Amino acid sequence: MIKKTIFKNHILENKALINTDIITELYINYPNDFNYWCKTNNIKPPSIKSAGGFALACMLYNPTYYFKRAECDKIMEKFNFITTDSIQLFNKTDQWGLYSSKLKGIYYIPVPYKLSPKKEMRTNFTFNGTKEEKNIKINLIKQNIKEDYIDVQNSDWQLGHKNPNSGDNSNNNLILQPPIQAKYKDNYIFIDTLTKIPTPEKFIKDDENNKSYYTENQQQILYKYLNSKFKNMNLDL
Repeated sequence: MIKKTIFKNHILENKALINTDIITELYINYPNDFNYWCKTNNIKPPSIKSAGGFALACMLYNPTYYFKRAECDKIMEKFNFITTDSIQLFNKTDQWGLYSSKLKGIYYIPVPYKLSPKKEMRTNFTFNGTKEEKNIKINLIKQNIKEDYIDVQNSDWQLGHKNPNSGDNSNNNLILQPPIQAKYKDNYIFIDTLTKIPTPEKFIKDDENNKSYYTENQQQILYKYLNSKFKNMNLDL
């Protein structure tokens, strides 16, 4: 009988830590109910043959179990998937649309399957639907903000640098942030807790990959301004 497991103030019912020995072969298909859910909701999961797809299948086919870091490492090594951080394969389903566990360090897929609000947050917004569809999108975005900011316990918030490349370690360059912000810390400059802009390095990388934040006209405006500002300076770049 699977007992209740308590993590901080959360109770995880009907789930136990998985013994990776029970997974004896590679999965070649996702469960039928999951395929139907994806089709119904226009969701495209990762290829079942990929490391992320295998991690997802491990969770889907074992709904009464959860994974922790050690189990993620073991199962990837067992089936010869090379990864530098196995938990990234288990906790990234929200980005493409599948709601996942929100317990820190505990990985599983809640049943029944549920749309993740993060997909709406990361997708270019287009809307030609009904008022009801608009409200659904709004509620998904609000749910994501609630989970990532409002519901996070105060004790889990951290002090982070506003500007990671400024070299300023004083209090003037510190800002309180929930854990979700940690993944942005090296690529973004924080104006405040919610507002951020890409570092120059991040901007250049994205621009080279045709993911520019500015139109060409806006880039020309920046170029003219910066060129004028530094034209009389001997810059060693």
